[in-house]
Amino acid sequence: MAASVKSPHDLAFEEHPFWNFSLKVYGSEGVGQACIALQERRGIDVNLVLFCVWNGASGRGVLTGGELIAALSAVEAWNRDIVVGLRAIRDRLKPGVPPIPKERGDALRKRILKIEIDCEHAEQLALAHAVDRQAATNLPPARRAEDAVANVTAYFRRHGFAPDAQDATHTAHILNAAIREIGTTELEEMCRMAAGQ
Repeated sequence: MAASVKSPHDLAFEEHPFWNFSLKVYGSEGVGQACIALQERRGIDVNLVLFCVWNGASGRGVLTGGELIAALSAVEAWNRDIVVGLRAIRDRLKPGVPPIPKERGDALRKRILKIEIDCEHAEQLALAHAVDRQAATNLPPARRAEDAVANVTAYFRRHGFAPDAQDATHTAHILNAAIREIGTTELEEMCRMAAGQ
């Protein structure tokens, strides 16, 4: 997930506040590392974590069980077969694959990363269309944070695990970039409480 330079061959994607939110949050200091840590440790879909955070942080509230299932159903195969597949190829090229020169492999990795980001963009648009909620205005930051924590926790549980202290730390770091009015320590405590710790 990163901003990239446009070329004449770039796909045209419609504007959407979820994608703009994701670029801003993911680009914040340490958020990328927190997302990747959750992804590698738990096998989660970072786009779904960001979607859960966005719904809460933007005032769209707590996702119902049905909405969460609709979101998961909309993108599960795409993420597994396309996004994760491209990531696996990119990771395989990282150390070099003889007899292809490493410099050529590195250039291909950069091109694959661009395609991977476009595929994540497509996934995020599918998520936004699968669950389209109206944002409530003037919700206090604490309420928006609680809703975001509830959404992420529900996704983790649906993914098959109860979040632990390490998950709470990573999640709080992501949330802090989305809801700056509340400190990381308080957000981490909210994550721990939601997980029943």
